Amino acid sequence: MLISRSSCEILRKKAASCKETYCRGLFLSARWFVLSQVAADEMNVIVMPDRESAEYCASDLYSLTEGDIVFFLPHSGRGVERSNYKSSLGVQRTTALGKILEYDSTPGRCFIVTYPEALEEDVPTAGKIGESVLKVSRGDELSFDFIRDTLFSKGFEKVDFVSSPGQFSIRGSIIDVFSYSYNYPFRLSFFGDEIENIHSFDCNTQLSREEHESIDIIPDLTGEGEGEKLKADLKSEQTDAEYAELNAEHKKQQHQADGNGHYHI
Repeated sequence: MLISRSSCEILRKKAASCKETYCRGLFLSARWFVLSQVAADEMNVIVMPDRESAEYCASDLYSLTEGDIVFFLPHSGRGVERSNYKSSLGVQRTTALGKILEYDSTPGRCFIVTYPEALEEDVPTAGKIGESVLKVSRGDELSFDFIRDTLFSKGFEKVDFVSSPGQFSIRGSIIDVFSYSYNYPFRLSFFGDEIENIHSFDCNTQLSREEHESIDIIPDLTGEGEGEKLKADLKSEQTDAEYAELNAEHKKQQHQADGNGHYHI
């Protein structure tokens, strides 16, 4: 059966009618095209054999889906020196963890793309993550001293100008803070102790990007030593042996193709 809307509809009905559905003969981006069409309206967890294949998968799904519904869950970058690359890992991991933990309150179709190395790392418990979040909304009355002390207690670094996650700065009636929950820093504008405006901005140009009614300021959660395995949180039903079997089948299929270059399901 060639890949088409009709074949995807057949596969969607098949997947909805049974617990497990296996597809053979799908290669490269064709796999994620089919998945983007047939995935259920719930959290869909995709575990790839390694980081590189997971990055390719997430990149394809970004292009094939609409809205902010694809979350890449990498390893924390422990052992990697502080750099833009490590900061990027922290933002992606924290954002994905946040989506997993808040899913019950904001359900809907989404994709979590990851790999075994990332799943094996401990993560803080849901309660500990909840305690780490500083929720800020426009109109809140919060003193500069409270925000500064709270950010210090959560491991943020005070700098002249923010340039990477985990930093904040104070200038006049403005506080800039780069949360690990967003790809851009936030700027809080105050009138006295009242937060008058919140918007994200580009730290290179200092130009505003988007206004926000409320934000979650989240510290670096990747360095927490106490926690639990993420595999348990995702309620994975596959054993390590099953993962190994699926990975072997995946590598085998990469070398198979029909004479016409068609993908079949």
